[in-house]
Amino acid sequence: MADPVTDPTTIAVVLVGVALVIAVGFFEMRFLRKKMKTRRIREAKKDTELLDEAHNAVVTTKAIAATLERQGIRSPEVNEWIREAETAAGRRNYRVAKDLAGKAKDRLLVLKSEVASKGEVAKLEQLSAVRGDQTTTKERLHKEVAPNFPQSKFSIELAEGALATARAGGRDVAQATELFEAAKARFEAEDYDGALTMARLSKRASEGKKVEVSAAKSPAPVAVIAEGRSCPTCNAPLKEDDVFCRKCGTRLVPLECASCGEALLADDEFCAKCGARVSR
Repeated sequence: MADPVTDPTTIAVVLVGVALVIAVGFFEMRFLRKKMKTRRIREAKKDTELLDEAHNAVVTTKAIAATLERQGIRSPEVNEWIREAETAAGRRNYRVAKDLAGKAKDRLLVLKSEVASKGEVAKLEQLSAVRGDQTTTKERLHKEVAPNFPQSKFSIELAEGALATARAGGRDVAQATELFEAAKARFEAEDYDGALTMARLSKRASEGKKVEVSAAKSPAPVAVIAEGRSCPTCNAPLKEDDVFCRKCGTRLVPLECASCGEALLADDEFCAKCGARVSR
């Protein structure tokens, strides 16, 4: 009987087994090395992205703070947060830097909103004191502030902040700038509805969202005050296309009868010449 140790078949089987073990170990080591390398690359990429996000957050917040400071809005607390964010970024604590910058940015937006609100209330209180008006704040808003005036003004300020953020981030702001200028032009022309729309579109464009603008962005034409035409109730001057008095709210009727052209009075229900009913 052959010795198992010296048997050629046994030796061959053992050698094949050893070769398989070595081959499996080799390929497994290559796989593990590749997996570890991929993980290191992924982690390095995450660190780079976090670095960029932290840097952009700090730069954006500083730009907003500088813009608001030129408007007289300052906050030592926010300035301290920005300094801490810069320190954290210098120490490679990018997540902390990003969080601090975001906290400072949110605080700046709150301060901006509060100042804008106080400015409108102060204006209304000043008007009330000059005229001796005893009406409520809501009534003063309806009487003295044009529709969408505060909303359009606040939206323009938000659009300006978004534009500064986009510039700091290196984004293309050509369309956003054009829309922002159109919003300011409409606001100056007292087209507050158009100013509100353009400001919102400018903010969307600054944020990188797709914006489609139809027709021209120039200020809408302002109706010319008709010479010699005034409200029959309060004598306030009227514009050509006014249907209601802008001061007292009286509904206005046509100056002439639609049937015969006879002049009409404010309280005429029927034409005194042809008897046609006056449309209101």
